[in-house]
Formats: sequence, structure tokens, C-alpha cells
Amino acid sequence: MAEPTQMLILSIPASKPIEDTTSPAGKTWQEILELIRKSEGYKRLYWGRHVEKPDDVQLHIVRGLLEHHHTFLTSPSYLTLTTLLQALGADNKPTIRHALISEFSQPCKGLGKGAPVTGTAIYLSTTASWSLAWTAWVSFVPSVPGFLGIAGGPVLEAVKGEERAFVALVGWESIAMHEAYHHTRHFREEGRKVLLDEAEGGYAHYGHIAFAHHEAKGENGEKGGGGAKL
Repeated sequence: MAEPTQMLILSIPASKPIEDTTSPAGKTWQEILELIRKSEGYKRLYWGRHVEKPDDVQLHIVRGLLEHHHTFLTSPSYLTLTTLLQALGADNKPTIRHALISEFSQPCKGLGKGAPVTGTAIYLSTTASWSLAWTAWVSFVPSVPGFLGIAGGPVLEAVKGEERAFVALVGWESIAMHEAYHHTRHFREEGRKVLLDEAEGGYAHYGHIAFAHHEAKGENGEKGGGGAKL
């Protein structure tokens, strides 16, 4: 079942140790998370820094309904959130995307559920033929060494002007293992052909996220997770 997921892409300098809950930055970050915990329809959240761009933080929030996400964005709590982000040194407003994310392998340790890194990309102009290619990708990527789960779904806003975008999230044991796969004949002759070449508009926002923090409604504090290239 697809989960309506709100993805906030935030600019928080790596010099602000939000991972340390005893630091001033960490306490401010916990205030932000508390606003989300109290929001309507909240189910769980997971977050982490972008490995290649450590000043970027991705915070993903799962709520029961898509309308819950939009309600939050027009609430006083969201205004408070943006003020707190400024206190953390954020130099711009969050980039906000929504997606209907499904898990395509079980168990799936991506999405903050244990994978040390999650490879991510947004594929553009995804046609019916691309959907078939995605199905093929899902069938063979679990056999790749270091694979820890695959998830993804349609992005509900236009990305780079493209209305039919799809975010893919693949958990890996390490970036090194993921990158090693990119140099195999299997990837060059099959993987890239059936997936990357079928994305008529190409792809954007490729990278790795260390989703090392995860919690669900009713949990007190963060549970270990993981998080990064497809």
C-alpha cells in the first residue's frame, strides 16, 4: 500500500549538530520534530543528511492522508517550523515534494529502516514503457551485492517542469558497494538499458541519503536507521 509521504529538503549547515540532542542545535531540531509528531495524521518520520551534500537534510514524513500534508503546510505549526529552521542557519525555504511511496521488496530496509545509505533519484517523463522497465529493475536489483531494499512512487508535483516524475529509493550496505555495481557488465548491459535509458526525460537529484534516524507514532525518540546511487 502506498504511503503519502511529505519530503522536506532542508538547508542546515553540517556545522549545526542536529544529530546531538544535547546541543543547542539538536534541541531546536527536536522542537521541529515535535511539531511534526503533533500534526494531524502523523504516522512516522525518518531523516538524515545528504552524503554528497552534507549541508542538505532530507526529512520524510508519512501521514495517513495526502490532505494531512497540505493541512500542515498551511498551519501555524509550519510557520513555527520555518522560524526554527532560520535559527539553525537555513538560508532558504524548504523544498517540498510529495510522493506515494510503496515498498517493492520485503524486507525493505530503506526509508530509514536500517540501511546505512539510501540511493535516490527522481526519474522524469515516466511513460508506460518506463513503468515496465521499473518492474524489470525491481526484479533483478535484489540480487546485487549490498542491496537492502527498494521503494519508490510517483511524485505529485512537477520536477524540472516534468509532470510525470517518479522517485526511487534503494537501500545499500554502503556507497562503495553501490558504486561497485555501476562498474559491472550486468549494470552496463542490462540495468542502465532497461531503466535509465527508458526514462525519456532522464533523471535528477541523484545522490545518497544517510537516513540514520527513524521513529513512528508512539515511539519516544529516534530509532536507528540507515540511509545512500541507484
